[in-house]
Amino acid sequence: MPQAFDAAYRTASALHQGGRFAEAAAGYEALLPIAPQHAQLRYLLGAAYVELNRSADAVAALELALRLRPRHLPTLEMLGSAWLRAQTPEKAVAYFREADLLAGGTVESIDRLANVLRLSGQHREASEAYRRLVARDPSQRKAYVGLAMCLAALGDTPGAEQILRACLQRHAGYGAAAVSLASVLGQMELFTEAEQVLRTYLTGDPSSSEARRVLANALHKQGRLSEAEEIYRDILRAAPSDAQTWLQLTEALLERSQLDEAEGILRDLRRTVPNHADVVTTLGRVRELRGNLEEAIALHSEAIALDARNANAYLNRGSAKRFTGAFEAALADYDSALAIKPDFPPAIANRGLTLLTLGRLREAWPSYRARIRAVHGAPDLTGGKPWDGSPLTGKRILLWLEYGLGDEILFASLLPELIDIAAHCTIVCSPRLRTLFQRSFPRARVVAMGTSIEGVFDVRLALTDTAQLLRPTPDSIPVHHGYIVPDPALAQELRARYDRGPGARLVGLSWRSAAGPTGRFKSLQLAQFSKLLEVPGLTFVSLQYGDCAEEIAQVSRAAGHDIIHDRNIDSSGDLDAFTAQVAAMDLVVSVSNTTVHVAGALGRPVWALVPTGPGAHWYWFTNRADSPWYPSAHLFRQDRRGDWHKALDTVASELAQWARP
Repeated sequence: MPQAFDAAYRTASALHQGGRFAEAAAGYEALLPIAPQHAQLRYLLGAAYVELNRSADAVAALELALRLRPRHLPTLEMLGSAWLRAQTPEKAVAYFREADLLAGGTVESIDRLANVLRLSGQHREASEAYRRLVARDPSQRKAYVGLAMCLAALGDTPGAEQILRACLQRHAGYGAAAVSLASVLGQMELFTEAEQVLRTYLTGDPSSSEARRVLANALHKQGRLSEAEEIYRDILRAAPSDAQTWLQLTEALLERSQLDEAEGILRDLRRTVPNHADVVTTLGRVRELRGNLEEAIALHSEAIALDARNANAYLNRGSAKRFTGAFEAALADYDSALAIKPDFPPAIANRGLTLLTLGRLREAWPSYRARIRAVHGAPDLTGGKPWDGSPLTGKRILLWLEYGLGDEILFASLLPELIDIAAHCTIVCSPRLRTLFQRSFPRARVVAMGTSIEGVFDVRLALTDTAQLLRPTPDSIPVHHGYIVPDPALAQELRARYDRGPGARLVGLSWRSAAGPTGRFKSLQLAQFSKLLEVPGLTFVSLQYGDCAEEIAQVSRAAGHDIIHDRNIDSSGDLDAFTAQVAAMDLVVSVSNTTVHVAGALGRPVWALVPTGPGAHWYWFTNRADSPWYPSAHLFRQDRRGDWHKALDTVASELAQWARP
């Protein structure tokens, strides 16, 4: 080569070694016309491009360098790095695999191969590489963590836990092992244990933002949203550009229905990181919770265009499509999410939820079991092994109820059969339901959630999951005339208290739902019941929970007669007294809330106003005016999302006919 070339080449190389990559790349580029077949020049140019995050240029330069100099170890490794920088680890695997063969399986080459296999989702091969690595050098503590995370991804969470605990014994205070152990415990729904691991680690390293972030997530999964939010905000005060923590904070805000703040954060993030798929799809979730499903779907699709392997975006788009009634399209999106992340609890659970909505119960129940991992995990109960799906006949069963009063009451319909087939049942329910359930199911022991549980149990499981055995089809749901038992004396007393004369029938009204961010889609204003209140010969009683005295007074004045508001009944806190109040009614008219479940479980006639779109629960199924869960229920559905006019007109017309002597 000419002397001038050599001098320019040395200058560019010196700039490269000094970290001045842009200047080095410019120097290399100027030399290419002189020496286009110079393999080392192409290699160095590609390496500079890697440092500059010019991944496409790096790949092109390095592939040419490899053609000029096949099986060159540094070029193979640099090509793998270029694909990693391009966030395409699956294309890096072949280069690191060949590099490992050429290197003869050194600690460094195995480590690189194992890591890229894990990043590309090839967890079984990655675990084999990590085992090879620790066999070569047992001191490689990062390899133990990598191996454990591969095992967890393959479903062997107990094996992952064992490896991580052993790693921590050998390397006390090793942050990556502690954080990974907490993550694995979270996958096992052991969020309390995950919290303990992290708090122990944080006593020695209180500044670890990653450990604090995982701790906040463990608290989040336990439903301790305010504590989680406080940690997220504290992390962000120190690292305001941490997009991942901002996203976790918005998730907590969404669960607390603080949509405005969540949307503000996401808008700011989108300006900062405009091509961040998770930001775009989370903004789509906000649109969904505001009822703008078409906008939500468009944003989720945009996120998928930004990152075709973003499982969350497919999951979120599937949920939005489900609320539009496009159930098959929703199932396809959940399948796409699962093709990317096969063990993705929210996608599995939402797929099950969609199948439940369609009445395909036999298919749905096994998938729906993943809801526990997808949300807050199983409660920290003692006694008995987790259920493996085997028959429950003759077993001592510990059952726990979940997800709000309405679901607890609905699935309590399974208890009479379970009590008959089991040797004994212990039922763990919300404290507000304990008295009612103990009266209703006297052959079982009923314990309030949060209290100590004593006894010996063969198996423990969520009551909902027994539906897999007992409710394989809608037709398998037995007809009943009520399975919960009110306080009969109190029900009789309340009926007498509300009596306004011979022949007057009592109609209970409930018009609001407090079910988180979707509650507003199910809710009405009491004034929207005005046509119902015009029907003569009826006495109306408020069954609405919450502070509604002023609203009742205003509507009563406008209607020209009182709606009874019994301040002695605490419908939110004292469910036993509220159940007696509902039992005193001749008819209940309510939006889809706890009141409907209480009336249906009592076998009292109940007319339920059911929304279309967000707020529509799976257990009302589709396109039917009755409910197999509650034979006494009659469903009045919205014909268009957000529009109650037709449903309310139909209720008023049918109420007038019902009220005739």
